[in-house]
Amino acid sequence: MRTSIEDLRRAIEDPCKTVDVCSVLLDAWFEITPRRLGEALSKFRDERLENQERVESFERTFKQLDPAARRRLLGSPWVSGFMDDPDGISHEDADGRPVTTIEALHLAAMAECLVAPIHEEMGKFHQGIGVESPLGEWVIRRHESGFEKVERAKVGGVIALDVDSGLARRNEPESGTFCNPFLSISSEELAVIQEKLEAAIRLVDEATPHLGLLIRTFTRRVLVRKSIESGDQASPLNLGSEYRPIHAGCIRILNVHRPEMTVDICAEAILHESVHSYLSAYEEVHGKFMSGAIRVRPVSPWSGNFIPNHSLAHAVFVYYAIHQLLGRLVGIGAGIGEEAGRRMKRRLMHVAGGFFIERKVSTLFVLESPASLQLMAVVDEIQEEIRAGYSQRVPGEMLESAA
Repeated sequence: MRTSIEDLRRAIEDPCKTVDVCSVLLDAWFEITPRRLGEALSKFRDERLENQERVESFERTFKQLDPAARRRLLGSPWVSGFMDDPDGISHEDADGRPVTTIEALHLAAMAECLVAPIHEEMGKFHQGIGVESPLGEWVIRRHESGFEKVERAKVGGVIALDVDSGLARRNEPESGTFCNPFLSISSEELAVIQEKLEAAIRLVDEATPHLGLLIRTFTRRVLVRKSIESGDQASPLNLGSEYRPIHAGCIRILNVHRPEMTVDICAEAILHESVHSYLSAYEEVHGKFMSGAIRVRPVSPWSGNFIPNHSLAHAVFVYYAIHQLLGRLVGIGAGIGEEAGRRMKRRLMHVAGGFFIERKVSTLFVLESPASLQLMAVVDEIQEEIRAGYSQRVPGEMLESAA
């Protein structure tokens, strides 16, 4: 069954549609990913003679995996990272040694083998430090006396909370989050982070349970980066979040340990990046919404910044979901206090305001070739739906909501 662009919208809007749309899309993603990985491995093997042994070693390990283990591996950032850059560096290990994307992929596969982590081949890649599960739920570290398996904390029952892996320490100059310095997180700060993110997920579950399901379906790991100490001053303080398709199922959030990163802001960040993951899964299966070329950029009605056309398409769905969440939270109160309630009302008005521009959202795109008619129709329908929701309110009520 094919997922349509209208289905993407319905899964966000209609709780009765969410399970079916998410299930069909995820199954399609898992169906296409092995083929894409095979194509990337084949191309990589043919590029250099030494690559042949690397690919064959990985394939031997992969064949040992049962269907569930293969699915966990395919859903991991190590597969998407390799497909994005087969010749690249995935991350640095604890000793600062660069780990290539093919090495990271093979290590993740070996972690799913019953004989891991004492697999003989592991020593070739990972000299005694340890290994983690493909989805990051646990890590096995080697000590002088043997091995220790450490379960990572989880958010929402299923999402791994990762603050210290090679992936979490990765430096990306082009990233909005991982361009920031990596600072170690103390056990006390980790407890604060976990409590805050758990409370954020509970907010989503209470207000929009179907969006909580969407989050858990398309987000498998949250990478938290600490870039500033708790007592340090910074203006402005970076509280950003990000999703990058190179690491499928992983969302990134900055400085959750800081008090400025409140529970409601965390809830919005988790939903924001999870919707990006959801949309990226669709694009992996059915093709990009439009070109990501940035020669000419439209203006975002939410930030006022020039952004790529592709990012604007994502933004419409992202803010549609956030409007659903904030609208429900403001409506039910959620017991989070007056200050948070006022903050959410202001955010709700800001999000809604982006849809109240005087022209159709579809006319904002600056395209060199025609866009999908279905996509353009859906973004305009989303805009009209939100505008219509406010049309029956008297101006005073709207002003009171924003106060």
